[in-house]
Amino acid sequence: MFDFSNAFNFDEIFANFLDFWYAYALLLVFLVSFILFVVFRKKVKRHNLTQTQSITYISVLTALCAVVNVLTQYPATYIAISFVPTMCFIAGYMLGAKAGFIIGFMGDLIAAIVFPAGPYNPFIGIANGLMGFIPGFIFDNFKGNIYIKIVISTVLTLFICTIGLNTFGLWLIYGYGKKSFWAYLWVRLPWQALVAAGNCVLCVSITSILRKVLPKHKFFLDNEIIEDKINDN
Repeated sequence: MFDFSNAFNFDEIFANFLDFWYAYALLLVFLVSFILFVVFRKKVKRHNLTQTQSITYISVLTALCAVVNVLTQYPATYIAISFVPTMCFIAGYMLGAKAGFIIGFMGDLIAAIVFPAGPYNPFIGIANGLMGFIPGFIFDNFKGNIYIKIVISTVLTLFICTIGLNTFGLWLIYGYGKKSFWAYLWVRLPWQALVAAGNCVLCVSITSILRKVLPKHKFFLDNEIIEDKINDN
């Protein structure tokens, strides 16, 4: 059952603001960089949705991402069994890097506010945003076999997001002063690699389904189609 007892208790959720000011400062830098990326990046057409349809897809995927965040299991403080990478991958794959970041980041933030499991961790928020951004960026910009790009996305998100930012964020809360970051990382690495492999298999399976069921005149899931649409414009 979901626990709503601390929902919207901002004093508790952001109680670490002063102690983790540097994490919130890093989050601000990421958000400003993302805004600049959106403003100045050359437009890549990932879909042909109307504004209303696009907002609907982003809203639904963000809600699903929040639910998946809540369902994340922690058998130990250094192990997270989660399908968040799959949900973020789907967002980036369907809607592109910009929407992927928004969905991943907002899904984590909403889960932290509505179903708090402790103080908000900006490092994990950034990592979740990048889990949507990285696959979106790869599919936005590179040709090649779709399944190779899924594997590359999985490896990058594993090391940058899960092993890098997430591990550092969890270490600050649970491991700082008890063991070094590197000791915490090496204990966490093999378990999270297994979780990443499972998410990769899910991404391959779901991608195969999406390519069949999504309307091709609305979603441009292949680089060749994207390039044709850009050239037409």
